[in-house]
Amino acid sequence: MKKNKLAGVNPPVVTIYTIDGKIDMEANYKHADFLISKGVDGLAYFGTSGEFSLLTLEEKKQYIKDMATYVNHRVNVIAGVGDTCLANVKEMIQAAEEADVDGLLLVNPYFSVYAESMVEKYYDTVADMTKLPIIIYNFPGLTGFDFNTELVKRLAKKHSNIVGIKETVGDTEHIRSMLTVKEVSPDFCVYSAFECQVMSVLPLGVEGFIGATVNFAPEFTVGTFRAYAEGNLEEAMEYAHKMNLAMDIYYCSNPLYLACKEAVYQRVLGEDNHAERLPAMPLDADAKKKVADVMSKLGF
Repeated sequence: MKKNKLAGVNPPVVTIYTIDGKIDMEANYKHADFLISKGVDGLAYFGTSGEFSLLTLEEKKQYIKDMATYVNHRVNVIAGVGDTCLANVKEMIQAAEEADVDGLLLVNPYFSVYAESMVEKYYDTVADMTKLPIIIYNFPGLTGFDFNTELVKRLAKKHSNIVGIKETVGDTEHIRSMLTVKEVSPDFCVYSAFECQVMSVLPLGVEGFIGATVNFAPEFTVGTFRAYAEGNLEEAMEYAHKMNLAMDIYYCSNPLYLACKEAVYQRVLGEDNHAERLPAMPLDADAKKKVADVMSKLGF
């Protein structure tokens, strides 16, 4: 039994739009059903792959309400609430609470890089706003700030609702060190983000995964985690190899989430009649073929 209820495989769900650029609820419902049917533990909305920075506050509030209602506790729903404006964070948390989500994903303020003491005070303030469990989102490559272990220990010790951290970092040692937060918070969960790390970090004690390829190939990551938990290392290695192959999708677009969306269009929706929001643009024919080639190699 999972100690941390938000542990496990929680894809950072992409946001699908209609051809005129509005949120396509029917397509997003279909994608949620697909992911749930493949055994994911939760759905994380408004992460990087969910394009949280391209949605208005009102859109996000309505969308999380609609998705949480539709999912109806079949799996966990985690709402990304990060914003450069603290007032918007507070308003988004209130909407998430009203939607009865299971947890929050909180990235630190980005673009301007703040001192560690300022980031700590920011998380202190947000943690005091809610009783919902909070997962820190550490993505130094995009935010310019890298959470160190001692900072996270202080936060977890002060706030019982700071329950985990998503480590979007390439350094396995960083992840190993972050697992020592369990010394002050035994149920603290560390989530990895890169498929190629999975068989290196599971033996260390990582209990969760929030990675973009789960959007279109959930059975690989779900299979890896389940097989490892059951002690079937050979099967876990087989699934992990497929996770690594799925990373080829990342070379098909920039930003990488566009290729993940195209893979969802091809496998889950069976069509790609969808707009993207600027500055993102739909993939051209060559990029779409690259995605199709990757999907074919994966057996889809």
